[in-house]
Amino acid sequence: MAQVKGVPILGLIKFIKRDPQHILDKVLAVLPADTSKYMSEHIVQTAWYPYKMYTDLLHALDKVAGKGDLSYCIEQGRLGAQHDLSTIYRIFLTFSGPKLWQTRAMSVWSSYYDTGKAEISIPDKDQALFTITDFPDIDMAHVKSVQGWNEQFLIICKYQNVKSEITKCQCYGDPITELHFTYTSK
Repeated sequence: MAQVKGVPILGLIKFIKRDPQHILDKVLAVLPADTSKYMSEHIVQTAWYPYKMYTDLLHALDKVAGKGDLSYCIEQGRLGAQHDLSTIYRIFLTFSGPKLWQTRAMSVWSSYYDTGKAEISIPDKDQALFTITDFPDIDMAHVKSVQGWNEQFLIICKYQNVKSEITKCQCYGDPITELHFTYTSK
């Protein structure tokens, strides 16, 4: 069973707490009982937790703050990137661009998840493929959050006309999860 470090869980909780409508109690109220149990405990940044706990939080947030169609997960990913790239990953902006993004993807991924591998390839100018392999239980809410995070990374790096789509997903039986990004160079 896949596991996730406490860091992205705590980041998501901080994101929820920053909401001006104070939705934390509403999000906690719609969580499944097993996830709710974990949420009542102290979450440690460096500890491993069930991946389902993280995806339950994403689904609950989407249900409470969004429309329940997972589109809010993309927005959450964008806002998460905005926060991350102004704090823990600020160095990414010093050497910004797809090449750095490409070289750092796997190390960032493996610091958060004990399952799967993430790679970025740049098949053509102004295109990138973010590929996740070996994660058969990946959840679409998580994929959409990753999609939003990476879109925002490109936007912050001053790329224009950033667009993305999920072209394959292991959650639908595909052998890999693939996100295709297009953008206009600076």
